[in-house]
Amino acid sequence: MNNTFKALTSIALLASTAQLVHAHAGFKDQITEGSVKTWNAVNIGHGCASNTATDDAATGKDVIAISVLFPNSTLIGDAIYRASKGTVAASGEETVITNLADHIVGSSATKGLKADLNVITAGGTMFANTIPIFDAVNGADAGHGVAPTMRGWQGWQGKPNAGGSAILESRDTGINTVGLSPFGINGFQFKPTSCAKSLKIRVAVANWCMNGAKNNTNPDRVDLWFGRTTTKFNDPLLMASKAADNVIFWSTLTVNRDLALNPLPGTKGFNPLKITTNGGVIDRTVAGWDTGIKAVSTDTATIKSDKVSCTDATDYDTVYIEPTNADIDKFLPISAAKYPKGTSGVLYWPTTK
Repeated sequence: MNNTFKALTSIALLASTAQLVHAHAGFKDQITEGSVKTWNAVNIGHGCASNTATDDAATGKDVIAISVLFPNSTLIGDAIYRASKGTVAASGEETVITNLADHIVGSSATKGLKADLNVITAGGTMFANTIPIFDAVNGADAGHGVAPTMRGWQGWQGKPNAGGSAILESRDTGINTVGLSPFGINGFQFKPTSCAKSLKIRVAVANWCMNGAKNNTNPDRVDLWFGRTTTKFNDPLLMASKAADNVIFWSTLTVNRDLALNPLPGTKGFNPLKITTNGGVIDRTVAGWDTGIKAVSTDTATIKSDKVSCTDATDYDTVYIEPTNADIDKFLPISAAKYPKGTSGVLYWPTTK
């Protein structure tokens, strides 16, 4: 196999049913709410499997490129918001809500989830070449110094290292390592009055296995890790979500609420960082509990609430955000125009010039 495109690990872990064996794309770590940036990575545990054959050892392929899209547009209509309570529904089938304004600090009726990203391009990443995806619609204005929103990235392998050494995470090496495509992401905070214990950020990920226009109809060309088909990504065979068991799958980054520092309504919690009275204990079982948080930095009074329990049908314990079909079609395809000089400039399906 051409060392130029050796990218990812042995396929020994792949299951036996063709439609169920994809190059799994998940995240290295779950994260806990906070105010500081954390570092994470999209991980891929094995190479691409065949979507048509059962003999994956003979037909499986290396992942030669990746494209990643977060639902972090500042425009409210660029994402879909969902919520669930109790037993989590089948992924992608939760109740649709208008926004995350009642749950996540910084979200509102007109503003979606703002999750600033930074791509790491230092050594140790899965791909030698990484290009960030910027959304110029989200505030790019050179005349006023407003930066565009970084929505994700695309990465692919470049020329082999000096001496032609093989890439570590390749099915040809027989080494079962996990390939990482790292990134940094700003912190998230749950509103004290929310009953949500976790935020599920659904990310559209494509693991590319073949390139060039000649492969535009090959069912083994790409593994798609998002929950529904779109106009451009319209082949159900390429999606784990359309497998035989009909489980809907998204690559999901989970943000967990810090229940010690930010306890739910109806509970007590030790929170010295946000309240200085009552020994740092917030008692939310009585009316009028004090969060210790100011609505804005110039306020003299802290926020109070009469919410003392999470019992209502709309007191969701899990909230979700995912990109729209239009955003996926706009940002996930890799175009030849995005390759810097000196690289091969090969095309990936579906291509837009």
